Amino acid sequence: MEKAEKKSINVSKILSDLWTAFKGFLPKLWQGTKTTVKRMGYAFYILFHPFDGFFDLKNDPKRRSVAGGVLWLIIYALVDLIRFQTLGYLFANQAAQLALNVPVRLMTAILPFVLWAVSNWCFSSLMDGDGKLSDIFMVTCYAILPITICNLIQIPLSHFLSSSEASIFAFIGSLGMIWGYAYVFLAMITVHQYSVGKGVGTAVLTILGMAVIAFVAILIFFLLQQVSNFFIELGTEIIFRLNE
Repeated sequence: MEKAEKKSINVSKILSDLWTAFKGFLPKLWQGTKTTVKRMGYAFYILFHPFDGFFDLKNDPKRRSVAGGVLWLIIYALVDLIRFQTLGYLFANQAAQLALNVPVRLMTAILPFVLWAVSNWCFSSLMDGDGKLSDIFMVTCYAILPITICNLIQIPLSHFLSSSEASIFAFIGSLGMIWGYAYVFLAMITVHQYSVGKGVGTAVLTILGMAVIAFVAILIFFLLQQVSNFFIELGTEIIFRLNE
């Protein structure tokens, strides 16, 4: 009986400590969330002042927010998903919409920018770049805001534009892509303090690096899939033999 009572008391104390820790964590979480959301607004300043904006984003502790970059990337992926699924029938690929795989679509939107950050960090480390991996990832996530904005604009327009006005829809999409990718490039040369020429060379190497990383990742995935299939078949064969 005494052991049971001691065990009950210990469990109660653990639960009490967990609740106290949770209550203490909530204010910090709320404050951190408010700070992150506030700093995310700096992305709209970067839209019109890219060089100063990216420089301050990297170096000013009051502007810097890796968490804000993560949220902007998630917002980009969600907007891309909503745009894909809600475009007007004149501009939508209805067969692709019916076959939509949400996780795959989200990963397809997010992975290129993650690969860009990792590949760029690998090459910039060898080319005297000033940016850390967190810097590259953060400024890249902030740089793609123009794509998000133009994708949002396309959603309602696709329901009002006629086929003869499709060029307007295409122009907005192209504008977002050009504007966004140009800002990704500007973010890179700003965070590394590169010249334009060195930035172009690094960008080319980064894209090649992305292809190599993607190839290796796909190769490892298929190898692991084959190994797992082998063990599954082996296990099935053993169970079949044992049951004979």
